[in-house]
Amino acid sequence: MRIGIIGAGGMGGFLGVKLASAGHDIFFVARGKHLEAMKKKGLTLKMEEGDETTRDFTTAESPENFGQMDLIIFAVKLYDTLDAAKLCLPMMGPETVILTLQNGVESVDLISEVVGAGHTIAGSIYVSANIEEPGVIRHNGGANMMMYAGPNGFDEARYEKVAAIIRDTGMAGDRHADMMVMLWEKFVLLAANAGLGAMTGLDAGALCSDPDSRPLFEMALTEAEAVANASGVALQEGLVSMFMERIDALKDQKLLASQAYAKLHGNKLEVEWIQGTIHRLGQKYGVPTPVHSLCYVCLKPFADGAQ
Repeated sequence: MRIGIIGAGGMGGFLGVKLASAGHDIFFVARGKHLEAMKKKGLTLKMEEGDETTRDFTTAESPENFGQMDLIIFAVKLYDTLDAAKLCLPMMGPETVILTLQNGVESVDLISEVVGAGHTIAGSIYVSANIEEPGVIRHNGGANMMMYAGPNGFDEARYEKVAAIIRDTGMAGDRHADMMVMLWEKFVLLAANAGLGAMTGLDAGALCSDPDSRPLFEMALTEAEAVANASGVALQEGLVSMFMERIDALKDQKLLASQAYAKLHGNKLEVEWIQGTIHRLGQKYGVPTPVHSLCYVCLKPFADGAQ
């Protein structure tokens, strides 16, 4: 397939190298020093197991000359969503599918406002990776799986493109029966890790290994779960316990949330779409969210990067 990837950070870079190694034609939209490095020396993926792979790609800051894509992987931060969605338009044909891997629970609707309905589906990816330096992606572990789902009525035939990339990257995963349940199931865990991680600079394993922070992490999970249920999204029973067990099993891996990484490096934060979403929906539905609301208030001053 011809696959365009908007955003060459941890998720986009990981998938791009993996998919290129499987024989797909990959076109990256990137920017800044990372783009410059990719043009000069390609993109290197350093796997947790120690393997390194470097691939050369067609890369540009804008995709006008890329041509039509079979699939577009949308992997930018939430604050860049609307501008990045416009970059999809030159790569789109009638059968093009956009797979958004963004955090949060509103991405499909936001992108569809720009590109139109019927093209965009959501992916929930459980991979820990980040830009180690310009031109280099560091894979830190995680469950290495991806679930995916589209809005009600999405064309069944188009799902095969996403199923193919899961097979070709060697990840586990499958189609989920309900897009909003899928998104909230990930968001519950991500929000707890992103909020407390950005506040402390610690990853989920470290937070849950400390007897002082572990109850706060579990409380953050419970708050997000309650907000989802109040929003009309019925999550599976025992979700919080399952997440705590999963973190305990993976505690030796560096499960640092991307927002925590951004805070440590003085970059912009997605706090309005993570803690902000839980804070606002909690107020709307009368669900107390003290952990997330505190994180929201404390992180808001850093939303645009280091002060």
